[in-house]
Amino acid sequence: MYTSYYSHRDLQFEITKAGEEAVTCHDQPSFLVQVNIKFSCKTTLRVINPTYNEFSPEYVVAELQQPEISNSVCIEPHQILSYRKSYEIILDAVRTWPIPNIEYLIKNVIFEAWARSKSISPNNNLLLLHVDTKVVNDHILDETSVFEEFEDVLQQSLEESDGDSMVPAKDSSIKSLERKIIDDQNNNSGSCMICLDEFPIGSKAICMPCSHMFHSSCLKKWLRTSHYCPICRFEIPTN
Repeated sequence: MYTSYYSHRDLQFEITKAGEEAVTCHDQPSFLVQVNIKFSCKTTLRVINPTYNEFSPEYVVAELQQPEISNSVCIEPHQILSYRKSYEIILDAVRTWPIPNIEYLIKNVIFEAWARSKSISPNNNLLLLHVDTKVVNDHILDETSVFEEFEDVLQQSLEESDGDSMVPAKDSSIKSLERKIIDDQNNNSGSCMICLDEFPIGSKAICMPCSHMFHSSCLKKWLRTSHYCPICRFEIPTN
């Protein structure tokens, strides 16, 4: 097994050989290889504060992980010989994904498939590849309207992800969440990632089961729209 790593601006992906097998390919020369590719994509939305540089912790105000998406393609032995046909097959599987520089991704996948096809065992004619893609989308906040923009970004992100994102949390689940009063011992929690305001001493906060903490009023409002944690997308029960 091998893994090749690629990075291009805000796109990173790994191409891993998952294995090889012998399959029956009717009316095809024995030296031709069928390639099955499983694609997956993880997208991270980063909210950037332009008043800080990229080396300071305040540069990334918040991160939102989108649900992973996946798809598989099969490139038949007679198709893998054609770059154009291989490109069309892969593009059709991932064209709607939020992948920048998609031409760069597809080109390298095809070249890897060609290279690995040539080194496949003489008794096998099926090559299995996994392509794991990671995309980071940065949104630069306008410091004059930080709160409004951040709400818009998160709302848009939820609407563009799968339909389950907009399912509200169960009332009893919200009530069962751990409540805390911010004091000197837990005042290192920074800011609420929903409104971006700091936690003042004596304020009320709610902890998600994933340990992320928010202002009580902010999280209650959020969970009545979505049952995911605003930061890591941990799910709590729905109605």
